[in-house]
Amino acid sequence: MAHRGWKRDGFTPAKKAKAIEALGKYGNVADACRVAGISDTTFFRHLNKDPEFRSICEAARSKSAAVIEVLAWERGVTGIEEEVIHYGKVVGTRRKRSDAVFRMIMTASDPEKYGRQGQVLRTRIEKELRPRIEAEVRAEIAGREKAAAVDAEGLFDTLAERIAEMEAAEARERGGG
Repeated sequence: MAHRGWKRDGFTPAKKAKAIEALGKYGNVADACRVAGISDTTFFRHLNKDPEFRSICEAARSKSAAVIEVLAWERGVTGIEEEVIHYGKVVGTRRKRSDAVFRMIMTASDPEKYGRQGQVLRTRIEKELRPRIEAEVRAEIAGREKAAAVDAEGLFDTLAERIAEMEAAEARERGGG
């Protein structure tokens, strides 16, 4: 049988073209594989072994990334129209912006300024407060253990006294009865 120029895994040039087109449209490998009718394992195998296919896929992803970035900008900055419903009737519309998407856009635009400062601040606070909090907790635990030990000693003394009283009462009953 003549060699057709592709492996026998079913990833024909036509399926490659479908996968690349879908990757450019959706930006997602799983969706691209579903459209092309191949497994993601086959896709990644070809992506790792074929540099030309890899470069075409990267170009397709960057194409889809531009569309996604425009949609994120629209949602985060200008917002989307949302119907206002009052007593079951549409009475108007309003613009709803997404603060989370806007924050992601700002972080991507200037990571130094808008990036992981919250995490850095939290780490610094934890580093400063952790020893003090641990010392307080250890002191509280030690106090509880000491109180429990005192309570146990008192309990043993009370039990010993009660046992002695019971033995004395039993001895009186035997002697007097």
